Amino acid sequence: MKNFTHLLCIPLLFLVVNGYSQSNTPDEASEQHSERTSFLGNTKALITGSAWFGVAYNKKEDVKLNFNSYGFTPVFIWKLSDKMFLESELEIADGNIELEYAKLSYSINKYMTIGAGRMLTPFGAYGERWEPAFVERFPNSPLIPDDQYLPDDTHLYYGAIMGIDISGDVPLGGSRLNYNLFISNGPSLARSEETGELLGGVVQYENLDDNNTNKGIGGRIGFYPFANSSLEVGISGNTGKPGDEKAEDGTDSPYKDITANALAFDLNYVKAIPSISSIISVKGQFSSVTVDKANYTLSDSTLYTYDNSLKSFFAQLSFRPATVNSTFLKNIELLYRYNVLTPPEEAVWGGKPITRNDFGLCYWLSWRTGLRFAYETTTQESSETKNEFLARFVMGF
Repeated sequence: MKNFTHLLCIPLLFLVVNGYSQSNTPDEASEQHSERTSFLGNTKALITGSAWFGVAYNKKEDVKLNFNSYGFTPVFIWKLSDKMFLESELEIADGNIELEYAKLSYSINKYMTIGAGRMLTPFGAYGERWEPAFVERFPNSPLIPDDQYLPDDTHLYYGAIMGIDISGDVPLGGSRLNYNLFISNGPSLARSEETGELLGGVVQYENLDDNNTNKGIGGRIGFYPFANSSLEVGISGNTGKPGDEKAEDGTDSPYKDITANALAFDLNYVKAIPSISSIISVKGQFSSVTVDKANYTLSDSTLYTYDNSLKSFFAQLSFRPATVNSTFLKNIELLYRYNVLTPPEEAVWGGKPITRNDFGLCYWLSWRTGLRFAYETTTQESSETKNEFLARFVMGF
């Protein structure tokens, strides 16, 4: 992962130098005029986002039919000048209210933008691009490490970080490349909300405050090999030290030098096939988090260690007869998604790999609004298979 960090730093330095060399520096009078014009009422604002309502049915549960989810996520975008803009999202979901992200960005030129604030984590494609309710075709997310299977969310696969980044898009002849490189508050070792004790090596990435002097470094680079942008492949990395600097007694923490390295690969392919009047889409993501070995304390004060490696993978295929003559059929999208989550087996919070198959149907009422249906079956060794039917109505605005 050190080599990956070095690879991220090299294009970062190149892009900074290249960005400043290509930017146009306005004279002071013109810049002051632009600032005054913005304050006089030319600031542009846009409100977008989505809302949803969901239901689940499981015949083996005591409450078989459950209206179990709702949400409203307005996204506010302010263009303060030709070069500066602010984007933020307020997430209201299942009774919780949170400022999901708030990022101030400055465009140096058409190839480079500098951002700062609380930003969506650029790790894989899912969290930044596919997670919003009006984009996600299923009524559920892929099988990812969250508190349904772990003692705490990792918030790496979706969530936000505090820091600064450089992002942009670079043409490469008939292809192009996009990038997002960042420095942020680093990860931390998760603790129990009840006792404050460490949760045995679970790494938490969504940190408003840093717990040590080390910062997280990483980013994502995506490549479009074809001129029509039908295929994108991406690689992401994230490295940082999650341990506290000091223990409670003031001595050096035994975890201060351990490192957490994360790596992801993602793919998205969309292809129109005129011979069958349809559009097919293939997307997927493999992600892993590996933490250096360390000794953790059990409830009986026994020390233990293990190989702390967490992996997840999903692959999704969809089929939509979008160009047929039937209005009803052209709005139907059929989907299948295969999911695997592999926690560290020897961890007290770990276990055997979990697999899930999702069979879905999406009916589009408009390009941002639709009905989502899915039948999911979840399997884990030595556990009973769980089957559940899910439905969600999503409205984008």
